[in-house]
Amino acid sequence: MGAFGSNFLTSWLGFDNVRLDMNDLLQLDYWFTMQPANVGGIQGKILFGVFLAVFIFGIVAKIVTTYKTEDKYVKLMGERISSLLVSMGLVGVLLYFFSFERIWMFGARFWYVIWVAIFLIWLYYIVRYIKKDIPSMRMLRITRERKWRYFPPRKKKKKKR
Repeated sequence: MGAFGSNFLTSWLGFDNVRLDMNDLLQLDYWFTMQPANVGGIQGKILFGVFLAVFIFGIVAKIVTTYKTEDKYVKLMGERISSLLVSMGLVGVLLYFFSFERIWMFGARFWYVIWVAIFLIWLYYIVRYIKKDIPSMRMLRITRERKWRYFPPRKKKKKKR
């Protein structure tokens, strides 16, 4: 095939040293060991790409909610979502670094399980906030506006000289 044959492509993508049995992923002793995760090859590149994408989406969400939205409740949702994505993306990149450097304690596989669990719990609380708290806050605002519609506005206090 020439200079860019199949051997070059498979070695560049990292498929030449891939040996991952899917049954290993279902074993508890695979995940809960002190051995650092093997992040070489295509799995490592995909994992790093996912963590980096989560971090970048968090930054983009923060920028969009800060400068492009005018609704107060959309800003509150965006702040929570962006803090989740930035924090978890940064922690994920840090986990990847520890695994890449083969650091025994901090690169262990169980940290990835903990990362996923924290991500899902945090996401659950954000969804609950969006589904439950935001509508109640909107209704409270509407009832306050209806109640105070007929009252005169507050007078501004004059500054004493």
